Amino acid sequence: MNRVWLVAGRELSQQFKSRAFLISTGLMILMAAIGGAVPGLMGGARDGGQTEATQIAATADAAPALAGMTGFEVSQMESVAEVEQAVRTGQAEAGLVTGQAGPGSLEIIAETEVPTGLVAVLTVSPPVRLLDPPDVAPEMRYIAGVVFAVLFFMIVMLYGQTAAQNTVVEKQTRVIEILLATVPARVLLAGKVVSNALLAFATVAGMALAMILGMLIGGTWGQLAESYSSVAGVVGGGSAERSLLDLVGSSLAWFLPFFAVAFIMFSSLMVGSAATVSRLEDIGSALAPAMILIMVPYFLVISFVDNEPLVTWLSYIPFSSPTAMPLRLITGAAQWWEPAVSLGILALTTWVALWLAGKLYENSILRTGARIKLKEAWAGGA
Repeated sequence: MNRVWLVAGRELSQQFKSRAFLISTGLMILMAAIGGAVPGLMGGARDGGQTEATQIAATADAAPALAGMTGFEVSQMESVAEVEQAVRTGQAEAGLVTGQAGPGSLEIIAETEVPTGLVAVLTVSPPVRLLDPPDVAPEMRYIAGVVFAVLFFMIVMLYGQTAAQNTVVEKQTRVIEILLATVPARVLLAGKVVSNALLAFATVAGMALAMILGMLIGGTWGQLAESYSSVAGVVGGGSAERSLLDLVGSSLAWFLPFFAVAFIMFSSLMVGSAATVSRLEDIGSALAPAMILIMVPYFLVISFVDNEPLVTWLSYIPFSSPTAMPLRLITGAAQWWEPAVSLGILALTTWVALWLAGKLYENSILRTGARIKLKEAWAGGA
């Protein structure tokens, strides 16, 4: 085990000496913070444009139609004639009176232009009462699914491919022969996978914290908390934000171990597959099977985020569970025991993947020339 950490330390030191790695990681964390802040800032800018309430003159029987409506200041008049006079003199931007179309009908009075804002709030659908309201607003379900899936896909592709490319470069330059004279092939593979997993885990944690911080600073968090409270029955801005933070925090707490274990699985398969080729030009075809295992679950979660039965099945499949299970947790659809079972299945699959990747790596890393077929790599033939 000490030799594994020795190899991992060497890999980490090389990465930290790379200016490109440091810049790219810093940019990803910065973009996560900006991405969390921008929606709230844009929403605040739109809200900030409505600095003055629209002045509305209304008769006593029509005024209740605007009760509780934000953005309007209603002045109650005694008669329709007074309402018309208020509109003509500019005292009110529009008037609201009982119309002639029938009992309870309304009529808007304006001078030269149709008051579209007033028309919009009066043209409403009937109120809806849900017998079984969702725990999380639909837009939050979609955002959570996209964030988890994109974050997992991006980091696995970036760091997994980097580890695979480094493997081929070491093989091309014959550095691998020097390394294998010091440590066994499986130890070298384990050290590479552990170092990349640590880097990926730290990057994900940094991006998640940066995004949450950006959401808090930009006001996005408050807007999501308001949406959450409207369907979850949480009263009060502060308590709604705390409840949302608890919900996201618990989901993120599960996402990180899911991500770490799944990254080890995918990274080991990619490094093992990369060992079967000797040129960077051939790495695409070598990584194709691993890419399929990454991309197909990614697109399934993105495309069917609202399909609860399918997402439930995906949350138990090792290649999709790192994104599907946290999504079910944030929507409250998963029982307390389900993430533990899913993580156990993922860990067992990862152990099998490590064994397979180790066999590929051990039998292929010193063989140069044309790409080695998988059948030959399993058998270890010359």
